Amino acid sequence: MILIVLLAVAVIWAVSEYRGRLAFTYRESGSRVANPFQGVYFQCSTGDTDRLYDMAEEHPDYDVVLLTYLLDDEREMDVIPEDKVQDLENALSIARELGLSVIFRAAYDFQGEYEDPDFDIMLKHIRQTGKVLNAYKDCIAGVQAGMIGAFGEWTQSWYMDTKRYRMEVIRAWESVLDERIPVSVRRQKFIREAEAWGCDTDRLGVYNDGLFSSESDLGTYREDYTREEDLRWSAANIKVPFNGGEMPFISEFTDIRNVAEEAQQLNLSYLHAEYNHEVWQYWAGQEYDNMPGDEYIKMYLGCRPWAESFSIDRHFTVKKQLRLELGIRNSGFSMINPNYRWYFILRCGEAEKRIRADSDMESKEKGTVSAELANPFPQEELEKNGMTVGIQISKEESRDIVEAYCVRLANDKMGYENGINILANINQ
Repeated sequence: MILIVLLAVAVIWAVSEYRGRLAFTYRESGSRVANPFQGVYFQCSTGDTDRLYDMAEEHPDYDVVLLTYLLDDEREMDVIPEDKVQDLENALSIARELGLSVIFRAAYDFQGEYEDPDFDIMLKHIRQTGKVLNAYKDCIAGVQAGMIGAFGEWTQSWYMDTKRYRMEVIRAWESVLDERIPVSVRRQKFIREAEAWGCDTDRLGVYNDGLFSSESDLGTYREDYTREEDLRWSAANIKVPFNGGEMPFISEFTDIRNVAEEAQQLNLSYLHAEYNHEVWQYWAGQEYDNMPGDEYIKMYLGCRPWAESFSIDRHFTVKKQLRLELGIRNSGFSMINPNYRWYFILRCGEAEKRIRADSDMESKEKGTVSAELANPFPQEELEKNGMTVGIQISKEESRDIVEAYCVRLANDKMGYENGINILANINQ
């Protein structure tokens, strides 16, 4: 009998709580939504800034650039010359101007003719370069550790024979870069090693330039762990949505069904748009989830957040305190960036208030964004004008937000303006 009474009380409480809220529900869009820091990318050298303009004009669907910084001529210099630093700053400035997200990699060779520099010089170059990158952190998706070996891929180098050197490169990048800039390494093995060496592995991802190309992905998976073991480990341990690379060859692992499965495990967020064209054409000839395979991959690269529900106090015009609650789903390959800042934008007539919200992702696929606040508008203004509620998502603080680097929710029939997703126009 007591149990029945308690259940009845619980039902009454739930109904009254529900009746005290205005609730809105939404649907996921069936189309691709372009967002910063993820998607297909093209490659460009810091010394070829004209290419940035040309590619932005020819391929408006390319949202990301892999910016490469060749330090071959500086191999014996303690300090990178000012004109070479200026090349980097110019390229970063143009990328920001064009609204491109930057993946950065520095190396002493991009032709396969690598020669080791002095290691202390390498560390000095990392520290000098990192300070420049920090000034453009708003447009940087992340930094590939690079530096060692041909193409900065941690091969063909004496420094790869001793674990300490690659750990020092990771430590150098982590120490100089803004904490919100993630770093990626060439193999999952190196993240495992970094954890044992006390590095901040919560900011480490993987750049795999042999994706889906062989049993080992051209040496990515080898030695102590199988492909399947490293993929399972990736799904459980990688904490950043900064993972991707290029696909040199077609293999049995390039089948779209395998790619869709592994992309989820890898938290895949970016792929080379132009290397390899044969792979993209192969995917275009396959079908997955009722769409061409290449379109499916482009749609789900990175995170794909969408609003499932939103609620606000029913009698908000007379309430002194308000609670806003947004239910978020994510259908993308990667998790939503934990560094994103969420802001509720409230408008009443000409007045606007920006409220920092708390985000709680209970899993990669689902979470809640909420805020409790004093009602910012007078009752008479709310009764006259109602209220518009939006959500803005950015890596930056509210004073530094640039529309090009805001996140658009993947929802049907949801307004989007000035980097703000319009959740509801409420009159009561």
